[in-house]
Amino acid sequence: MSRILKHTSIAFSALLVITAFLIPHYVSAQEATETDPAPSDTSEAAPSGTTELALQQSKIAEKYKRIEELILRMAEFEAANNPKRAALLRDAYKQSKDNLTTTQMQSIVRLLSQDQLKRAVDEQADVQVQLAKILELLITEDDGDRLKTEKARYREYIRDVERLLRQQRAIQGQNEGGADADRIAKEQDRLSEETGDLADKIKENEEGGQQSGDPQNSSDNNAGENNGENSENGNQNEGENSEGEDPEAGDDSTDKEMNDDQGDEPGDDSDKPMDGGKPMEGGKPMDGGKPMDGDKPMDGDKPMEGDKPMEGGQPMPGSQSQPGQQDQNSQQQDQNPARKKLEEAQQQMKKAQLELEQARREQSIDAQEAAKQKLVEAKAQLEEILRQLREEELERMLALLEGRFRKMLEMELKVYEGTLQLSKIPEDDRGREVQIESNKLSFQQRRIGLEADKVLTLLLEEGSSIAFPETVKIMIEDMEQVAARLGQTKVDRLTVSIEEDIIQSIEEMIEALQAAQQELVDQQQQQQQQQQQQQDQEKPLVDQLSELRMIRSLQLRINKRTQRYSRLLDDIDDPTGQASDTDLVEALQKLGQTQRDLQRITRDIVLGKNQ
Repeated sequence: MSRILKHTSIAFSALLVITAFLIPHYVSAQEATETDPAPSDTSEAAPSGTTELALQQSKIAEKYKRIEELILRMAEFEAANNPKRAALLRDAYKQSKDNLTTTQMQSIVRLLSQDQLKRAVDEQADVQVQLAKILELLITEDDGDRLKTEKARYREYIRDVERLLRQQRAIQGQNEGGADADRIAKEQDRLSEETGDLADKIKENEEGGQQSGDPQNSSDNNAGENNGENSENGNQNEGENSEGEDPEAGDDSTDKEMNDDQGDEPGDDSDKPMDGGKPMEGGKPMDGGKPMDGDKPMDGDKPMEGDKPMEGGQPMPGSQSQPGQQDQNSQQQDQNPARKKLEEAQQQMKKAQLELEQARREQSIDAQEAAKQKLVEAKAQLEEILRQLREEELERMLALLEGRFRKMLEMELKVYEGTLQLSKIPEDDRGREVQIESNKLSFQQRRIGLEADKVLTLLLEEGSSIAFPETVKIMIEDMEQVAARLGQTKVDRLTVSIEEDIIQSIEEMIEALQAAQQELVDQQQQQQQQQQQQQDQEKPLVDQLSELRMIRSLQLRINKRTQRYSRLLDDIDDPTGQASDTDLVEALQKLGQTQRDLQRITRDIVLGKNQ
């Protein structure tokens, strides 16, 4: 069994890769169509070009047709072992069929063959959107696990930063107390290495890049894309930075102007990063750098390619081509902000170590204070990312639950309507056909119960709600009771009334989930005001007010059902209210258990067991 699951998991992953592979093919085919020149009477190149495009489009359409068939076969194969994945695959297949994606692809082939390029481009754009939606649907299976894994990683990062922060405070306290400078320098060096290791770990896990323990070397390598000579100066710059420059001079390498009096100021490099490195002796910029005083090139110097416009607004020669700068900007956008703060903290720790080795205690304390502040900022960045992951997970869970409840409501309404139709048939006229139809409804009711079981599992795994899982449990018991009664062709008023309670429960759950989603949207709009509260603790699936509303609704439902059962007694006016009917006695016993369960969950909420 494990081998089967492993192979199906591999096949599902391959399906995602193939589906993702089609989208860039569509983009390239669409771009080729848009740039293809209009056919002319004197040129034979246009027909051959469109013929080639039509051939490529035909291959893509054939590939997608096979993928569509593969999705359906995998759904059938997964039905027994992985119903969740099977349902996901069936949804993807249905979405593809409803959108006529394969037919639309084949239509594009005909349009290209007929040189109707404008219509072909429009059709390609539509198909590209459809493929992206199908791919998005397929990858949702792993969203829950991905978010849980990411949250666990960021919690570990935060614990590591808190440990580094405690140790940094201890080392700084010893330094301020006049402890042995050599011993403190060694401790500071050790902590600097641990900080760099954590920065490397974050970069490897979150950015997928090379190690980042030496930010200056990273900047030298980036600058080396434009001019290889810069890499030769990496070691010199590293030594200078360790004595006082801010590490963002290495990470945030962009084309900004720099004056002579700014280049030597430590700590300002993060605000004024350089592209080509530090100025050399004599004030001349290194290769790829900016001219100095007045933005005028010095004698014998010529502007380099890729320079930005001067202050006067006139672009330098060759300013249109800046691939190195674009790659740098893209890399900077992908950088994890917490990792950058850790690198800055590491740089300040190295500076403090050097100051201690040179017996400059006051300067070392300043550097240690700066390192401590950078660690605090790194922790804040990590907490912000963790908060965003929590919101993303909560938003996904609410949407998933609402979708499942809506599906259950649709199915339950069909069972209810069928039961109503059968209940209108007099008992004497209920023959074999009524029994068969009632058994079908019983089977459908059990299917709804299975869906409710899946929802209950999700709620219990989430763990922050008490009233919602209990409501679903009661609803499942009612569904089982209805299924049993329908299996015995008991399509009386009692069965119908229980179905009405089930429908009411589902509708109330949907309303509560919609309210929770709206509340989440409102909180995201007021993110700055509520950020601290959200970081302090995990946000529950629904707030306590929604829990209390659900309890109130359950109690009202118990009261109504008690009144309904009282009207089914043989003697309504009997003050003792003793029931003799077997079905009624069983229903009353279940209702009593429901009342006890409601009392228990109310007590749990009061005691804060869901916190």
